[in-house]
Amino acid sequence: MEGAIVPRVEDEFIEYVPQKKRRGRATSIVWEHFDKLKDEVENVWKTQCKHCKQIYSSAQKNGTSHLKRHMDRCPIIRASGLTLPMMSTPAVSDGLIGYESSHKRSRSISKVWEDFEKLKAERDDILKARCIHCKQILSGASKHGTSHLKRHLERCPKRRNHEVRQLLLSSEVRSIKQLFSSNEALADGGTSLKKCAIDQNEILKAISAFILCGQHSVTVVEELGFRHMMGIVCPEFENVNSHCIRREILSSYLKERDGVKELLGRIPGRICLTCENWSSEYSKDGYMCITAHFIDNDWKLVKKIIHFKPLVTPVVGILNADEIALCLSMWNIDTKIFSITSSNASYDDSFVNSLKGCLLAKKNLLIGGAFFQVRSCSQILNLIIKATLNLVDDVVDKIRSGVEHIRKFTSRKKKFYLIASKDFQLDTTKRLRPDVCFKWNTTYLMLERALYYKSMLQYWGEHDSSFIYYNLSAEEWEKVAIIQKFLAVFYDVECTFSATKHPTSNLYFRALWKVHMHLLKSVRGSFTFVTRMVADMQEKFEKYWIKHNLILSCAAVLDPRYKVKFVEFCYTKIYGDKAEESVNTTVRTLYGLFDEYKPNSVISSSGSRTSAVPVVAEHDNADGDEFEDYEQFLSRKSRPQEEKSQLDLYLEEPGHDLNSDINVLEYWNNSSMRYPELAMMARDILTIPLSSVSPEASFSIGKRVLHLSQSSLNPKIIQALVCLSDWTYQALEKSSSDSLSIIHENGDPSASDEENDLDDWDIDEGTFS
Repeated sequence: MEGAIVPRVEDEFIEYVPQKKRRGRATSIVWEHFDKLKDEVENVWKTQCKHCKQIYSSAQKNGTSHLKRHMDRCPIIRASGLTLPMMSTPAVSDGLIGYESSHKRSRSISKVWEDFEKLKAERDDILKARCIHCKQILSGASKHGTSHLKRHLERCPKRRNHEVRQLLLSSEVRSIKQLFSSNEALADGGTSLKKCAIDQNEILKAISAFILCGQHSVTVVEELGFRHMMGIVCPEFENVNSHCIRREILSSYLKERDGVKELLGRIPGRICLTCENWSSEYSKDGYMCITAHFIDNDWKLVKKIIHFKPLVTPVVGILNADEIALCLSMWNIDTKIFSITSSNASYDDSFVNSLKGCLLAKKNLLIGGAFFQVRSCSQILNLIIKATLNLVDDVVDKIRSGVEHIRKFTSRKKKFYLIASKDFQLDTTKRLRPDVCFKWNTTYLMLERALYYKSMLQYWGEHDSSFIYYNLSAEEWEKVAIIQKFLAVFYDVECTFSATKHPTSNLYFRALWKVHMHLLKSVRGSFTFVTRMVADMQEKFEKYWIKHNLILSCAAVLDPRYKVKFVEFCYTKIYGDKAEESVNTTVRTLYGLFDEYKPNSVISSSGSRTSAVPVVAEHDNADGDEFEDYEQFLSRKSRPQEEKSQLDLYLEEPGHDLNSDINVLEYWNNSSMRYPELAMMARDILTIPLSSVSPEASFSIGKRVLHLSQSSLNPKIIQALVCLSDWTYQALEKSSSDSLSIIHENGDPSASDEENDLDDWDIDEGTFS
């Protein structure tokens, strides 16, 4: 109904005498065509059309919209052909007429009409409102208002996830056009905020990713501050509890695990594993973390954590081996394992040997498992570094305390750098650096910077009475210089490993050979206070080198910059005349492994298989030719053409420049058409991780520790958290255009001092020095 009143003939009306109108409100021009009458029966005011005598309500709350609509369809006005300023022009579409008012409205338009369009049915001439999202048609009569339309928007299936409250604000709040005006300036690919849906499930996934990547407790969603933040950012989001987050994490883990399992099944090459032991910050429990390393179809080195569970107690090798074998079988990768990298712990050796025997029994390892067991080089390097720093532990403490003393107060720090710049001509942009006790690279950089300010520190100790406790003697400064020089080689080597997120195995031969030569020279050095320590460490490193130089050298040969000649040169520096035996062992191992990759046919130098004895056609001897068997005679005496494999052709190619910067995976990707089988072998060898720890943790002397917020959880939840955290972080890095910056545990060695010298901000004064 339009709000029209059926006229009653028996009613008596009196003429309406208009009262004086209040100032400031314009009189509608509709009253030029209507008379106001009073219904004495109901004691209410009515309105009568001057043309057709139709009677309508005249209540002030109903406005004049229904009167204007009557004038659009009044038969007398239509018949007379009158042109009225408030008449509208109907637009017919699908049996409905779009209503477009041509006059200025005195009332502000409700925001709800941005989600509805006004229609008029031709049949009954009633105004309707159609939702632009779900196309449902509702009443659009003015007497019904817009409350029912707002309620529809709140439960509209196509509009449910929009911020309805934001869209339904009154006219006193900024308009929707202003709210979304910035959308027009978005770059290509941007999504309008007005059209962006708020999906409760997607927000829940984002919260889970926030907890996983930041290692937050699952109870963070129940904290008042978190709920306050979500109430401001997204008022429509329903608060969740920790149980809901746990269910979401487990559900996501199971779903993502299926995706990772499918990915591992599709990769063309083999998989290398790393076994890393974690400890708990909350309890004394130990955990075993198994990570799968592989090269995908795009020749990118990828790692995925596939197993994270408590160590079986008592720690027996065969029990852990059975658990890992079961894990590999569940992931369907037990036939694709190439190597496993573990620490030097006795129980690690025990379970790796048991696992190797299990895989050999099923014939799942190549070349008799010669490349299967790899020990982590980071452990032996950190052992050497820790023993070195222990020699000057007291001196390091003095330098550490002295640096903190100078950096403690802004006025003292300003004076220190001012004197260093004016009197000693030092570059004060290189600031004194503090260290973190379990990050040995920060200690190394602290010693390096202290040596740079040696003269200034000596001067400061002579003129500042409070610094006398931190002043070093000449002998102590000499020890610091020796230790810093000794650690410089290890720092460069570790920087080589940490420079890339996924280092390939070809990087390790040159780096570890450099360490080997450095230890040999240091043993014969004249610094007696380090000689005994270096001798002990050199013996330990020699054992590691003997067990792993074969894998290291094979990976180096597959680097087009090195090949066999570089390996021979390095072995000659270490073993002298006995180097040839080690080189021959490397070459034989490569050819033996390549035989398991190449097909049955052998590629000749011309690219096709050459038969040793060609087929000789039979000829008729009717002419009595004495030389008819000459061809057969030649085939018996001549040797077949020498056949060359893909490995032969690769080794005969001229090598790249030794110090050139090339991507070895990109090289083999481009060479996979020429050497398909050799490229498959290179893919697997280059995947071998020589370190069980991640590159960002290579400078850490301590153990990997499970976060306190995760330590008290159920083992299943812990595995889901650790695995899903690893997978989620990689996915965020890959998909986001503004990818999360990778925060290395050791800090960025190349970062400027202005970035690392955070205490230049003085909390008390609130200014930068």
